[in-house]
Amino acid sequence: MNPVDVIMQESAPVELPYPFVLGVDLSGTVVALGSGVTRFKVGQRVTGHCDSLLTKKTTNSAFQQYATCLEVLVCHIPDSVPLVNAAVLPLAVDTASTGLFSILKLPLPVGDPKSTGRKILIWGGSSSVGSCAIQLAIAAGLEVATTASSKNHEYVKSLGARHVFDYNDPEVINNITAVLQPGDLVYDCIGGDEVRTTCTEILRKIGGGTLPTVRWFAPTETGNVKVEFVNGLLPGLVDTSIGKAVWGNYITKALELGKFQAKPDPYVIEGGLEKIQDGIDILKKGVSAQKIVVEIAKAA
Repeated sequence: MNPVDVIMQESAPVELPYPFVLGVDLSGTVVALGSGVTRFKVGQRVTGHCDSLLTKKTTNSAFQQYATCLEVLVCHIPDSVPLVNAAVLPLAVDTASTGLFSILKLPLPVGDPKSTGRKILIWGGSSSVGSCAIQLAIAAGLEVATTASSKNHEYVKSLGARHVFDYNDPEVINNITAVLQPGDLVYDCIGGDEVRTTCTEILRKIGGGTLPTVRWFAPTETGNVKVEFVNGLLPGLVDTSIGKAVWGNYITKALELGKFQAKPDPYVIEGGLEKIQDGIDILKKGVSAQKIVVEIAKAA
C-alpha cells in the first residue's frame, strides 16, 4: 500500500467512476497474457504497477483477485524473493526511477556501474521510494548520502548509503552541505512544504539544480533551484525506455544476485480483501521502514 491509496480514498484529486477499486502495487502469478506480450508466460511469479488512476478502469487496479498491468511495468520475481516482499517494489521503484533517470538524467542502472564521481542526497532514505532510490542511484554510479531517524541509520546503510544524517538534527543542513559539492544532486523522497523547503535550501547552497519531489507540486523555479513533481507512472507511459531498462533489464537480475533488495520489509496483513481497509487505516497512522502489504490469497 502507498500514501496515494489513502489520498484517493479520502479526497481523490482526480475524478473517478463510482464505485471504484483502488490499489497500485501487486505481486502474484501470471494467469493470462495479452496477444502482444512476449516477456512473460503463464505461471510466472511477477510484481507489477497498476495504472488505474490514469485509465480509470477497475481492471487495472490492484486490490482484487485478478488485475491487468502494462507489460513494461511488470517484472519477473526470482524464487528467492517471497511475493509479499516483491509487492513493496512497483510504485516505489517507478517513482525513484522517474526522479533519478528522467528528471536528473542519471545513467540507467547496471549491475557493475562505473563511478560518476558525484554524490546524491536522498532525503527520506527509509521510505519506500527512498529505499529504492538509494539502491538505484548506486547502480547508476553515484555515492549516496541520505537522511533517516537515528533508529533507521543502520537500515539505510545496509542499502548502501555512505553518509547518513538525522533529519531531526538542527544542524542537518550544514552537516549535509559539508559533504556535498557543486554538481551533486538532491532528491526529495518525502515531499511536503517543510521537507521541500529544506531540500531546496541544501541544493541552493551547493550551486543549485533540479529538485525532484514526490508529493504533487506545481513546477517552480526560484533562484538557482527548479522543483519538479515526480510522476511515478512515467516509466510506463511517457518514457518507456526507462521502464524497459529498470524492469526489463535490471531488477530481476539484481534481485537474483543480491545487488538490489526488496525493501523496506513488508508489514503483512493476512485475511484477504476484507483487510484492505485495515491496511489503509494502519498506513494513515504511519509506519517506519516498512510497507503495508495485504495478502489477498496464499501463494500456491
